Order: sequence, then structure tokens, then C-alpha cells
Amino acid sequence: MSAIRNAFLAVGACLALAACGGGGGGNGGGSTSTSSGSGGQTAQSSAPGSQGTSNNGNQDNPPAGATTVNNVLPIRVDTALAPAGGGYAPNLPVATVTVCVHGTTQCTTVSDVLVDTGSVGLRLTASALGALANVLPTQTDASGNVLGECYPFADGRYFWGPVASADIKLAGETATNVPMMIDGTPGGFPAAPGACGITLADTPSVIGANGILGVANLVQDCPSCTSNASNGIYYSCNMATGTCASTAVTATAQIQNPVALFPQDNNGVIVELPSISAAGQASVDGSLVFGIGTQTNNTFNATSVLGYDANQFISTRYNGQVLPESYIDSGSNGLYFPDSTLTQCAGGTGWYCPAATQALTATAFGNAGATTPVNLSFTVANENALASTHASAFSNLAGSGARATFDWGLPFFFGRHVYFAIANRTAPGGAAPYVAF
Repeated sequence: MSAIRNAFLAVGACLALAACGGGGGGNGGGSTSTSSGSGGQTAQSSAPGSQGTSNNGNQDNPPAGATTVNNVLPIRVDTALAPAGGGYAPNLPVATVTVCVHGTTQCTTVSDVLVDTGSVGLRLTASALGALANVLPTQTDASGNVLGECYPFADGRYFWGPVASADIKLAGETATNVPMMIDGTPGGFPAAPGACGITLADTPSVIGANGILGVANLVQDCPSCTSNASNGIYYSCNMATGTCASTAVTATAQIQNPVALFPQDNNGVIVELPSISAAGQASVDGSLVFGIGTQTNNTFNATSVLGYDANQFISTRYNGQVLPESYIDSGSNGLYFPDSTLTQCAGGTGWYCPAATQALTATAFGNAGATTPVNLSFTVANENALASTHASAFSNLAGSGARATFDWGLPFFFGRHVYFAIANRTAPGGAAPYVAF
């Protein structure tokens, strides 16, 4: 997502947003598969765009002996908010967040928010926020116009709504006065520009979740938007006329990674999910741990470290071909990679449906910093067979991906602790940004 690698939920292709977010300034293209006949769920790969490594908003790590806080946010993979009409919602890791009007106890707790290591910032639907959607103060530009964000997915769906500020509480950690996005048009906010997309994704029936918690490796979601007024991501909206125009936005006014704004444990996150059966599981419980090497429960124990480049990519060598725009993303519900020898499911869904489960290998290596190659083994099962189980979690779900990309989605995370260090922060393991496991 980078801009945002746009990862998204479980409804479609990437429900995975395809926009700018995770950091950079361009729209990314995602896998736009359609639903399979048996499962009713579309392939949902994240799609990165160009990302930067801005350090605006950086805070120092806490000194030794800093107060210990609860830095573990439970994650659950289940089908609680399966999209309407879709028989299952595979590999959707969700958590609960609390949002408050800054400095007050006027708060709303929102469950079933997608945990996404491929995008930056919190985006919640207006419906999930309820009355708070009309109370949170909006971000304005120098002309007094309200800032809005267009966050498109590769399949035509999009998020649209105002940028607001709030205190964000995750487990025992709080980031104060953080710019976030309200997905929808509360308080008479203008409708989205026509170029934003086809279908406004502002309800669980369209999204599969109540929003996205983006905890990727950057502080702001679109560094290039600070100078590019034609970014098509941030908009200046005149509430009197109801018109919105693409605009440049200062780094601090953009949607921020709440983890980067914690007083401590602010140098990255660890996603921890257990191994699961090859047949899939009805639900899986795991953790999102804040900080790397800042408390006794987040010590760095990875054996492989891969450095992200300025665009938040690593590389993967697969079938003798190097895919230089690869990434590891909890917001993508499958493994997405190009392989013309694997049978695809009927109906143009984008999923792979081999007659028998395939045992495959690839080699991943960093594009900057730590670049030591690591060999990875994975399996690809028949998506139609998996879908027929109506389980929630699969370690062998895969689909066709972009030519230069290997998207290591949620199946990669099962049985691993995966570390994501935020750019320009100090963390054990080497120079950030990196992914390690």
C-alpha cells in the first residue's frame, strides 16, 4: 500500500485498497480477481505504490526503565463480518480499536477492524463510529476547507471521507490527536469525485470489516503528497459549495500511523499467528505486539531480515524470475504471484485451483539494508476445495499476481512472528524499514 499498499479486506481483490496510503504518493494496482463460484469471495491482494521514507512526526524511543504498558492487541481471523452474499471471507485478521474525541472520555470502541501491515493509518466507517463520526474535529487546510481522502481499491470500490483527528487507543497504548479517516459522508461531507472509483465501500456488507488499521513501515501515508497537488488522494473540500479539488497536504496533516505516535513502543510492530491445519480452520487467535525490543515481550528473535527500499518493496526470486516489487502484507488474504503453469479456477476469479496441492519454493531478499536471501517453502491448494469448507483461515490460499510482484499475504504469517520496523526509527535487527521473521 503506498501509497498505501492498499490492502484490504476480504471482499474483493484487494479490497485491498489500491490507493496511496502506506506511504507514498501514487495509486497502486492490485489484483482484481472476482469471486469463485463455490466461495463467493474474491481474491484480495494488496497493491503497493510508490512510498517514501519521511520521518515527520518521529519520536524517540523511551529510555531504559520506561513504564511498562499493555502493548499486545488481540487479533482474530474469523468470518464475523463476511460480506453480504459472499459465502466466506478468508484470511481476514481483525482487531478492536477505541477512538475518542481528543482529551475527553467521549469514545467509541470499534470491533472487526482489519489489521494491515501494508497501509498506514486508521480508517473507520462512519457507520461503525456512530454519533462520534459527526463529533470528531476535521482537518482543514490554509483556506479553511475540510481535507478529504480518496482511497481506491483495484476492483472499483473505494473509501471516501473526511480526515479527522482523534485519540486512538490500542490495547494499553494511546496515540493522541492523530489524523485518521472517516469512511463515508458524515455531516453533509461532499460526495466523492467521480474519478475516485465505482462503489463507495462504507459498510461491512461491502468491505467485510469496519475499517482498516494500517501499521506499515512509515509514519505518514503519502510522503509525495506534500508537494504534488495532483495526487488524486487528498482533496480540499469546500463545505459551502460541495466541491472538492485534489491538493497537496503537509506531512503532519496526513493520516498517520498511530503506532509511530505512541509515547513508547513506537518503532514497529510484530504480528504473531500460530500454525494452522492445511485443511483450514474456523478461527485463529493471535496478537499484534507494539514495539520491537522495547519490552520483555517484544524482544527481537528473527533469523531473517529483509530491508525495504524507498518504495517499501523487497524482491522474490520465483521460477527463475526476480520479482522486485514484492512485499509481506497481512492485509492481503492470499499469496499472489504470477505462474502460468498453475491451473486457475474457472470463472476468472484469479485464484489458483491445482488438481492436487502443490509444494513450491521461492527465495526472498531485501532491496536495501539487509539483503541476505532466505529460502521459503509454501503450498498452494485448490481454492474451490478450500471455499467449500467455509473456514476462515487458510495457509495455502493463492492467486495470480502482478508480473513484477510476489505478494506474501496472510498465509505467510501463520506459524511465524513477523516484525515490521518503522522507517528512521531505531530497532534491533538493522536499519529500518525492514521486515523480519
